[in-house]
Amino acid sequence: MESLGTLNPSMEFDNSQEGELEPLIQIQPQECDLDQAIAVDPLGHDSTAVLLANPPEDCPVSGEGRELVAAAAVELEAAAEVPCGDLHEPAMGMEFDSPDAARGFYSAYAERVGFRIRNSKSFTSRVDDTVIMRRFVCSKQGRPTKKDPFDLTKKRRNRTSSREGCNAMLQVNRRENGRWAISRCVLDHCHPLGVISKPSPAVQKKLAKKPWELLVSPATEPQQSGLGPGGGVAQSLLEHFKRMQAENPAFFYAIQVDRNNCVSNVFWADARARMAYSYFGDAVVFDMTCKKNKRMVPFATFTGLNHHRQLIVFGCAFMTDESEASFTWLFETWLGLMSGRRPVSFVTAYNECMAVAASKVFPNVRHRFCKRDIFSKCKDKLSGVYSIHPSFKAEFKRCVNECESVEEFDSCWRSLIDTYNLEDNMWMQALYAIRQKWIPLFFRGTFFGEFSGTPKMETMHKFFQRHSITTTTLRDLVTQFDKAMAGQYEKELQADFDTNHTRPVLKTPSPMEKQASEVYTKSIFDLFQEEFAGSSGFLKEKVADGVDIMFRVTKIEDASKAYMVTYNASNKHITCSCFMFEFSGILCRHVLGVLMVVSVLTLPDDYILRRWTKNAKSNSLSCEDRGLCQSNSRKALAWRCNDLCRDAIKFAEEGATSAVIYKVAKGALQKAFAEVLATKKGR
Repeated sequence: MESLGTLNPSMEFDNSQEGELEPLIQIQPQECDLDQAIAVDPLGHDSTAVLLANPPEDCPVSGEGRELVAAAAVELEAAAEVPCGDLHEPAMGMEFDSPDAARGFYSAYAERVGFRIRNSKSFTSRVDDTVIMRRFVCSKQGRPTKKDPFDLTKKRRNRTSSREGCNAMLQVNRRENGRWAISRCVLDHCHPLGVISKPSPAVQKKLAKKPWELLVSPATEPQQSGLGPGGGVAQSLLEHFKRMQAENPAFFYAIQVDRNNCVSNVFWADARARMAYSYFGDAVVFDMTCKKNKRMVPFATFTGLNHHRQLIVFGCAFMTDESEASFTWLFETWLGLMSGRRPVSFVTAYNECMAVAASKVFPNVRHRFCKRDIFSKCKDKLSGVYSIHPSFKAEFKRCVNECESVEEFDSCWRSLIDTYNLEDNMWMQALYAIRQKWIPLFFRGTFFGEFSGTPKMETMHKFFQRHSITTTTLRDLVTQFDKAMAGQYEKELQADFDTNHTRPVLKTPSPMEKQASEVYTKSIFDLFQEEFAGSSGFLKEKVADGVDIMFRVTKIEDASKAYMVTYNASNKHITCSCFMFEFSGILCRHVLGVLMVVSVLTLPDDYILRRWTKNAKSNSLSCEDRGLCQSNSRKALAWRCNDLCRDAIKFAEEGATSAVIYKVAKGALQKAFAEVLATKKGR
């Protein structure tokens, strides 16, 4: 497989490939405990799943537990977070650290009084889409829904409804200080209260498990879950994926099973994810931050940033096994779906199994550990140091983030170790040993699409919190996640509209600033404008002349810290010792100041990174693509199919915005399809 992105002279994301573009992925069995896999044709040639390792045909997915209700397990764990007032009745103004803590308190109260609760409404902020209100109600709230007895298309269970119109509820709102306070509370019930009967031991055992724990069966209980008898969770998820593939043939999913034919890992991606990767797949983050919440599934995503610096997803997975072999299978499956095109950079959590798997699957890709993840682990590993020495945390982060040279970093690190007597601290020794994998100084010459001093990419853990995605069944979680991602796509369309229909306010008459406002998206231009305005606060001193002219750039008020900028007039090649362009994709203030000195009034084309521009998603063809488009090879067929899928998705997004536009789009599509058929018959 060829590399997806290479650092060519113009810092572009190179999508050209010499190898075959395979629309159908052949997933090979793994030589390990997890040695079987299921692959599904993404183009819908056969919508059924194929078990490559050929399990017994009489091993259906059925049995108990088709629907897993994890509410009991959630409430038991949430109850551990109940504040000190948990022995009292709910009262107006009571405060909690989180809505989960409020639910735990209300659940404990309900258990004592004799009723059950469930989640109800939630409201989000119009400013940042974060949840600002949660409501919990009695399980008997509401009235039974009216069912059409003549609708025979829906399967129904013959059972009575528990809804009795009870108004008991508890509502919490988020205050400015971040805490959650009870804003509404109704304690009266319209039904008798009493001791709640406990479920049977078998049901208790199932409720004690997380939804994802039913994906894998222990060795002592073979064939109790997964693809064996009793694997209702996996069956429900598979049926959901099959429906999605029937609706969209470009949808892809793959399943890895262990030797007992039980599902251990699941991967899926839709056409939007593949299209987004073709535009913005140069910097990829493998996110497993949902593990921070013990009640959350082991949900993993391949994520990145679009040209508005918004979160985009390139694929998702459920990981119940986190071995090196499992990560290798997942990375290879994802890379194969993306036609074998590797990113420029790849970020994972600090995990040795992930690192080994990444080195195998992405040999020429710059892999690093997430700095935020390491700092999070430091809170636990260095908790004693943090509590005894309050100043350590700030000095530690300053050492990691602000050192400009290897010598400066080594000196700062030694000083930190000596000052706080950490010579024998094994964690600090381990961090220093992997310094080239997480300290920014050592990989700033590689593109990661990050900007210092700006908000970091949203983690999937925060994304789940912001959209109130809760754990019920795996199928329901996938559905909730898809709805949340639909909101993300709408935000991208809105950002595209704002960028194309508004003009930013210029701060100078410079033609370079005007040029940048015309090519960059609004969010990226704001960052460029900040750098451009800041360039006036630096002194530029020429220290070497010749073919390569060298400038020493220092702040006007502080000349102690200098940046070296080298400019070649013949090819207009320019570099800075801060490596901001190489790391972030826009020119730094030091380079912009030097360009003014050497009378370069517009941005050189090689220093306008396409992925940050308004035209990042345009379909301009390269010379190789033009030749490929005219060919009839299998590679050309796959390329044309993928290219048409990208256009079709954009057409659908625009055509569905209103009923009038939909009617026009539908007519145009039918007319175009008729012309295609006529041309095909006339050949």
